[in-house]
Amino acid sequence: MKDSHAIINCEMIPFLKLPAEAREHGLHPESVREMREKYGKNELTPPQRTALWYQYLVKFNDPIIRILLVAILISATVALFEGKSLLDTAGIIIAVFLATSISFLTEYHSNREFEALNAMREDIGIKVVRNDQAGIIPLRELVVGDLVIVEAGDGIPADGYLITGYNVEVDESMFTGESEPVRKTMDEIVLKGTWVTAGRGRMITAAVGDATRMGQIAADLAHDARPETPLQIKLRSLAAFISRFGYGMAGLIIATLLIKGALTGVFSESPTIIVRYLLDSFIFAVIIIVVSVPEGLPLSVTVSLALTMQKMTRACSLVRHLIACETVGSVSVICTDKTGTLTLNQMEVVVSSIELPEFVTGTPKTSAGWITLNAALNSTAELGCREGRLITVGNSTEAALLRWLHRAGITYTDIRSAYLPISQELFDSRKKQMSTIVQISGHTFALIKGAPEILAASCAPPPDLTHLHELACRAMRTLAFAHAELSVDGVPPCSYIWDGYVGIRDEVRPDVPDAVEACNKAGITVKMVTGDSPMTATAIARETGILTRGNILTGREFRVLPEKERRIAARNLEVLARSEPSDKLLLVQTLQNEGEVVAVTGDGTNDAPALRHANVGLAMGIAGTEVAREASDIILLDDSFPTIKNAVWWGRALYENIQRFLVFQLTINISAAILSFLAPVLGFPPPFTIIQLLWINIVMDTLAALALCGESPHRALMDRHPIPKDEPVVTPYMKWAILLTASAYIFVGMMAIVFGIPFMQSPQHQATAFFAGFVVAQVWNGINCRGINGIMPPLFRGNPLFFGIMAGIVGVQILIVQYGGTFFSTVPLDPLQWLIIVLITFPVILLWPLIRWCAKRGQPDYSPGS
Repeated sequence: MKDSHAIINCEMIPFLKLPAEAREHGLHPESVREMREKYGKNELTPPQRTALWYQYLVKFNDPIIRILLVAILISATVALFEGKSLLDTAGIIIAVFLATSISFLTEYHSNREFEALNAMREDIGIKVVRNDQAGIIPLRELVVGDLVIVEAGDGIPADGYLITGYNVEVDESMFTGESEPVRKTMDEIVLKGTWVTAGRGRMITAAVGDATRMGQIAADLAHDARPETPLQIKLRSLAAFISRFGYGMAGLIIATLLIKGALTGVFSESPTIIVRYLLDSFIFAVIIIVVSVPEGLPLSVTVSLALTMQKMTRACSLVRHLIACETVGSVSVICTDKTGTLTLNQMEVVVSSIELPEFVTGTPKTSAGWITLNAALNSTAELGCREGRLITVGNSTEAALLRWLHRAGITYTDIRSAYLPISQELFDSRKKQMSTIVQISGHTFALIKGAPEILAASCAPPPDLTHLHELACRAMRTLAFAHAELSVDGVPPCSYIWDGYVGIRDEVRPDVPDAVEACNKAGITVKMVTGDSPMTATAIARETGILTRGNILTGREFRVLPEKERRIAARNLEVLARSEPSDKLLLVQTLQNEGEVVAVTGDGTNDAPALRHANVGLAMGIAGTEVAREASDIILLDDSFPTIKNAVWWGRALYENIQRFLVFQLTINISAAILSFLAPVLGFPPPFTIIQLLWINIVMDTLAALALCGESPHRALMDRHPIPKDEPVVTPYMKWAILLTASAYIFVGMMAIVFGIPFMQSPQHQATAFFAGFVVAQVWNGINCRGINGIMPPLFRGNPLFFGIMAGIVGVQILIVQYGGTFFSTVPLDPLQWLIIVLITFPVILLWPLIRWCAKRGQPDYSPGS
């Protein structure tokens, strides 16, 4: 175990020389003020929060947002030069404002929830002695030099040292990773964030707030940067491609129109005509950029992330950083703690030599009766009740025995009331046993419990302990029971009567093995990182399904390996036992260097660096320290491993939903851009106005994103490996879907431009019908987009919102056409004309089987074993 003294702030040493009066009677009010002024309150300085205005400005760093800002500049310049309305420019500005504002407000709301979660801990009352009077003060009011009363169940409120204590044991797992409590004696150091599990004592506060060990670790985290997420990398690459396509198309149309002008003699005309021709060409280029750039994409991705974040929060995953919703779906390795995540974090009796405890008044007649009496009386633990559940006060092993009695319907307090102990000899680590003398029915008995091998040597006849070795191999703590009647003169008995044994351990959560199996099936490697011994870690890892090949290393063995061997070991190991938090960080960094997307669970303060450096940091919401939660991306509100599996499922569903929308959006952009290019080149007017394009690219696409991002996760998502980090977001299936659908749009669209649409009486009706038909075709294509990568969900189940939103889009489009007038450059259509539009566009829905057939051979295989 790591020596606690080795990690203590040296500033504590001078306070060992506090006046004897302060050590016995506490600080005087004047001293409290002096200490507060000199050393501050017991508060961790919150991480420097970025100013709200800067947090909002950061949202403009999105590559596609930057492209839109260029489009705003060009559009405004052209409008001002020509003296026209800035309506088109205003539309693009609204698109940018909506995308950045939704992302900012969503993360702001999440951070407020997180801060409220941490603020709850600031109100904890601390028992102190000041001016020779005991009282309770808020945690933040504690000062250096305070005399604090601590007992079983209390958290250590600040760094300090014990001055008195009776059987004080402290759980230091937050710092050391060790699950076993540590016995503390006078003048030994105790750290803020640890817990007293047994005993009672007094401590002098030696460091508060940022000066504590927890504060130092929190301060170090402020300088750590988070790695870029797979989705950010892929969208940045996609944005670069889109910008090249848009600017290339704009340059192409300008060059084409300049050549056309030279061939038709425009440049031999008057300067006014030449300038006008150049401005018109420039306007066409702006239209091409507006068409090519998916203005709705940033908003749609943000909406998708926000919706998924809400669903994950309802599923016990509080998402602190919006992009983590998707990143968790790309995870390829999970490094998980054992205690509290894989296990219930509560010691329980799981095996015993008797069927059930039993209690009858008088002298017990059976082994079950003696064991029940021993478990209740030969103990210092208590059971409390908090929020309707039993909590441990005192030794966790003894509390497990009391819960065992409780489950059998036996109240240990009734037994203690009926049989008052005469004397008690507490557990001694050298003797490895505890005994209690009690009087029953006028006779005096000694009840003894402890290590089986120790008790067996004192029993006659000696019991057979062969079967107990099997329990030890299953990570159980075995405890034996015996009794003996004492003579009148109190002479210790020559031997004891063996009553039986129990096996106690922190039981594996019932749903963990299935969750681990689901992760393995999904191509995710689960590695256990624990401070427990290799034997304990092996037993739990085998039971949960993590350990299959037997690759186990200790933290020390892993950290001393040469870098090349460590990289091989990191890939192959399944359990890292006897590990320190620095070993967890080293494992995370090694796996990331190997190209893995790593998720890490942690609850302790020293877990914070690993949580910060991981691709996804998963902190415990119940057992986690505020430093660990601050360093995390997602907080598991129920501290459960299956919640991680569900988060991965939602993350993969989100990625698919973004892919659905990309097919929908890019089909529109490519087809609209090429149609807008071909029409002017062939001498026809542009098929869309900028306002019409903004409706298609922003409002309609945002509604489509809401519809497509409501798709529920399907089981097949967890039947494949994670998508590699360097895999493009646009898959071969998506390329086929975009190519075939856009080609159909372009062919039919050019036929409509050249030959006209039947039953449309005037050019205004033709233009209006073309605009309406393009939108209705997207509604049909939205159904095709649901079947991403060749998997079509049930038509009406799983996403009933889809059809409501699509019907709403059609309804709004009808209102725009019938009443949009000058603003949208439309004229009303009669019912027959609307029917013609529906019939002409309906065949789009028949493209899905063709897309699936064409893409089937080119689709990458991410199934396990591929």
